[in-house]
Amino acid sequence: MNPLADNNQKLPLWMQELLDKVKSITFLADDEEAVFDRCLMAPVICESPLSYDKLEELDEEDDFTRELGKLVNAKWTGTKRELCEKALLLENTFYKIQAGKRLPGRDTIICLSLALGLNVEEAQRLLGYLGYGLSEHIKRDFIIMYCLDKGKSPMEANFILEKCGLRLLGPND
Repeated sequence: MNPLADNNQKLPLWMQELLDKVKSITFLADDEEAVFDRCLMAPVICESPLSYDKLEELDEEDDFTRELGKLVNAKWTGTKRELCEKALLLENTFYKIQAGKRLPGRDTIICLSLALGLNVEEAQRLLGYLGYGLSEHIKRDFIIMYCLDKGKSPMEANFILEKCGLRLLGPND
């Protein structure tokens, strides 16, 4: 059964547009995990959107912590508790990340990026500090990038991911 074949009449316009777009594109893979083996055989296909020079600039975890702090201060006006709720994070986990005592996984950074209202470039930069990235050639990443571009929340991104039968964002790292 195709998860996209559901009755989508009652969806908001942006969701319907995204689902229609996803149906019309051929992707390298549905999820970044499925691409890992292909990257080992054909690294050119999976090249990061950031240049190697820029990746070298972003290789310090301390810089990640500092950058995250700057973004939270610049972009978030609510309480840390509200940010954690919106980002689908436990407060304890967020405070450990903010203090540099825990390195977040890819999905955690994506959830924080969505919750903070970061654009794709800002999210890519934050992901790049820890060696992660997003690719428009992977269906799940394409959806996440679209949600970043449209200022959607992690919950809204998860709704679309679920509609497409893809792995949801959340505390899995």
